[in-house]
Amino acid sequence: MKKRFTAILMCLFVGIFTVFAQQSAICTIKGELLDSASQKGEAFATVKISKADSAHATVKVIAADENGRFSIEIPDVKGKYVASLTSVGKEPIVKNFSITSDSRTVNLGKLFTHDVAVALKGVEVTAQKPLVTMDVDKLSYDIAADPDSKTNTVMEMLRKVPMVTVDGQDNIKVNGKSSFKIYVNGKPNTLMSNNPKDVLKSMPANSIKKIEVITSPGAKYDAEGTTGILNIVTEQGSGIEGYSATISGNVGNRNAGGSVYAITKKGKLTLSANYDFSHSMPMDYNSMSERENLTSDTQKYLDNTGKANYYGNFQYATLEGSYEIDTLQLLTTSFTLWQNNYHINSDGSTAMWNSARDQLAYGYDLSNHSASESKYIQGSLDYQLTSPTCKDRTYTFSYKLNSGPDKSHPHQLYSNIQDNLGLDIVKNMLLNNSYGDNSTNTAEHTFQFDFTTPIGKLHTIETGAKYILRNNNSNNKVFEATGATDDYVYNNNRSSHYRNINDIFAAYLTYQLKYKKFTFKPGLRYEYTYQKIKYLGGAISSDANFSTHYDNLVPSVATGFTIGNTRSIRLEYSMRISRPGISYLNPFFNNLDPTSISQGNTNVGSEKGNSFSISYSSFTQKYNFSVWAHHNFSNNGIESVSRLIGDGGEWFDGNLHFAPAGALYTTYANIGHSRSSGLGIYGSWTPIKDLQFFINGNANYVYMSDPARSLKNYGWSGMAFVGGNYKFPFKLRIGLYAGGGTRDIMLQGKGTSWNYWSMSLSQDLLKDDRLTLSASCSNPFRTTTFRNSSNGTNYTSWDLTRVSQSNFQFTVSYRIGSLKASVKKASVSISNDDVKSGGGSGGQGGAPQQGGGGH
Repeated sequence: MKKRFTAILMCLFVGIFTVFAQQSAICTIKGELLDSASQKGEAFATVKISKADSAHATVKVIAADENGRFSIEIPDVKGKYVASLTSVGKEPIVKNFSITSDSRTVNLGKLFTHDVAVALKGVEVTAQKPLVTMDVDKLSYDIAADPDSKTNTVMEMLRKVPMVTVDGQDNIKVNGKSSFKIYVNGKPNTLMSNNPKDVLKSMPANSIKKIEVITSPGAKYDAEGTTGILNIVTEQGSGIEGYSATISGNVGNRNAGGSVYAITKKGKLTLSANYDFSHSMPMDYNSMSERENLTSDTQKYLDNTGKANYYGNFQYATLEGSYEIDTLQLLTTSFTLWQNNYHINSDGSTAMWNSARDQLAYGYDLSNHSASESKYIQGSLDYQLTSPTCKDRTYTFSYKLNSGPDKSHPHQLYSNIQDNLGLDIVKNMLLNNSYGDNSTNTAEHTFQFDFTTPIGKLHTIETGAKYILRNNNSNNKVFEATGATDDYVYNNNRSSHYRNINDIFAAYLTYQLKYKKFTFKPGLRYEYTYQKIKYLGGAISSDANFSTHYDNLVPSVATGFTIGNTRSIRLEYSMRISRPGISYLNPFFNNLDPTSISQGNTNVGSEKGNSFSISYSSFTQKYNFSVWAHHNFSNNGIESVSRLIGDGGEWFDGNLHFAPAGALYTTYANIGHSRSSGLGIYGSWTPIKDLQFFINGNANYVYMSDPARSLKNYGWSGMAFVGGNYKFPFKLRIGLYAGGGTRDIMLQGKGTSWNYWSMSLSQDLLKDDRLTLSASCSNPFRTTTFRNSSNGTNYTSWDLTRVSQSNFQFTVSYRIGSLKASVKKASVSISNDDVKSGGGSGGQGGAPQQGGGGH
């Protein structure tokens, strides 16, 4: 056995030595690209080496250094080659050369380029850009250039994006806040904004080109979203014809699935399709909580313990197409379908104790079982016309249709009910077995026009208008059985049926001045919203029908200055608004959990947030560094406000609804003040070829107060994420990452702290790296505890959730075809992000949802 083991080791050693010996035969291609007029080097020009007999068979691509010098090592294979050199605003250079048996170094010497006579619209040079770049109104992270994109999901890659935070529970924040919106290729994506965890955790990062962080959206974006926009860009247009398809499959201890991405281009027509499927394995959670009543001794401590698991399927499909009618007209269309089916099962116990914890006031057990199905359908059509007299003058007409039908069927079963103080809790707390039949649907039509034109060489004007017709319908029925029987009867007082109608008009005007290295971009947007809620049945009668409207003028301004070729400074101001969604306004009294009751507030008004920021960025061949600071404030932010019901209970809505003593009552209000100041930093370092390190972190100080309710909270919070990756021989790459964050500050409590680490491996095989094998793990063999706390004028509470976060996954990806192009898209398209939803209720509008039935 020992001899056999020794022989195996010798064979491995000889094999590895042979591969290293073969890879040691290399040829170095070097040279220098200079501007013909100034004789200065073209910083970070793109240098591509290709086989002469196949211009698309790229051997290697790098970026020149700050002085335009380059040195490329390629395999020493005899033959004819082509060196292609490009730089923004310059004529491309093509240089032919050969590698002979005696060639170990090929010196192309000094190559000169000059300004192009006419700037080429749509040309994009990728190799010269670092992972992180800054424009006057956005920051971009180049996902395609990051080697980790081959093994990670989009959610994992977000941990590396500056100004973005992903905590241990995959909650995403931008600049420390969660009120952002998600776009895809410049278009708003409602399903991603409402379900970022499900969608981004299943989306492979190798289907993404870059992620743009727009922290101060200008006037042409919807004013909704107080902390900005994440724009996920898949690809840009390309003139290459052919087809390409990538098929991937993955399996792990938490999920299994697969994806297919295909694209074809023939003449003026380009089509692409993407399909993702993921099955979530059953995941177990254990939880406990305690709430202390500061004003009672007989009902002092409310304890809850429970366990839950969920599983389900998720699928996502997109189809995009573009047709260039002629050189001036472009027609684009897209279709998206998303479906989510989940099952949730939970069992828990509730007990109310006196101050000495030696007398039980009451207690009961509760089992929840829920099945839900959520769908999202979106279709869009864009027509773009370019002026025949000015290539930068464009007219865009857009239409978009959205629909989001949801269904859920929750069941609640009570058992082991104890009423030791004779409080008649079955009657007062409505402890009746029940099931729900819930359905919601959103239908939305959007019409939009955009116009862009240059004025002279320095000025650009953008203007446009939008009209949205939105109709939301929600019908949630509750059926109850008295005691432990199965005789279920419809309960009108705990049911809700309403229609929510929105008419929205918006218009914007943006001006941009670009003079040499200075850019100035102010803008103004006007938005008018009419909202009407009509009750069709259930606990709330038609007498409660109401309507409201909002008028908002939203200014913004951004300015930027480039220092040399590698440094830039950016200053921004923007106002953002959050109009309350139906879940904030709906006065439905949701008491399906008798110890935690919620109700909307029809008096909640639109929230206005102001943001100031300054950022600095610098990059070289080895270093990429960005630092930013921000200050946000709002005097009428929308927040949830909670208080504990006192002894004897409390009646609401003209004695129609009763809240028992000790229940937590939550509603919404425009609080007094909210302030947030923070500092962030991003850095990457490439000390040697194929080795990279990075850090991404931020710290924020938050102050929140509501003088009307004597509530106040403040403190520091922050996060940091670090990592590195290295490419070994055999095209094997390894990555290691770790991060953590402190507790978030909320008006009435604090969130949980968290920490995280992961490792990934990937290897490219076959010709042109068509086959990729990858494996990853995160938080292996680890159970994590998440703790949250809250307090009010008459209570304090905390809760713990324990869940295994171990995640192991293996992925196989295979590519066929020879096209790396994507659908050409109109430069402007529809973006709807105008409503703030509350409390995680999705489209349910505060209507009864048992066991997480909404999406």
